[in-house]
Amino acid sequence: MRGAPESRALYQPQIPLIETSPGFKARRLGEVELGRLVLLRDSVAGHGIGLRADALSARGDLAEGVLRLSSATTRFERHRLEDTVMALEIAFVLEADPVNATARSPRSGDLIVAASRTATGLFVAQLWNSVDGLLDTASAVIRPYSAPGEPTVLPWRLVERDNRTRVLFSHGSPVVPEPHEKERYLEEPRPRRAFAEDSD
Repeated sequence: MRGAPESRALYQPQIPLIETSPGFKARRLGEVELGRLVLLRDSVAGHGIGLRADALSARGDLAEGVLRLSSATTRFERHRLEDTVMALEIAFVLEADPVNATARSPRSGDLIVAASRTATGLFVAQLWNSVDGLLDTASAVIRPYSAPGEPTVLPWRLVERDNRTRVLFSHGSPVVPEPHEKERYLEEPRPRRAFAEDSD
């Protein structure tokens, strides 16, 4: 029958027969929780990943969208809540590198720690015309940011929570050697020192 192939093509099992990591789910932006990862596609910027985030201006205007993570320029992209995005189902951790912290003027995408704030955040340059923003890692909301002097800037990366060697995105210099690299270094045989025996 002609309708049989079409029926088979439309069949979707509740549990995928082939599991993927991460999982990919098409969702409306409004259905994706703040702080979750999404897969992005743009004719100019190309493919990449982003963090579901909102931006709250000093006047109280709220904009929904995604913070596109990029090695070039991290920026906030506004979307409608009805827009369809590809959500990534994976648990991750933002891993900072305090060893290589520096004090300098931040660039978009930098992880900074300001003395006047209680939390770290991702810097977003000129989000509201000439006003910079800071993505609060606790709430995944970008708010206006202005601080005198040079804040503390840390390299960082996103890693899978259950597999810290799987890096999803990195910004700045390398954070730390991978655990297996440390173990390999510690297991390398060291040269043995020879001692001559005293003879009468």
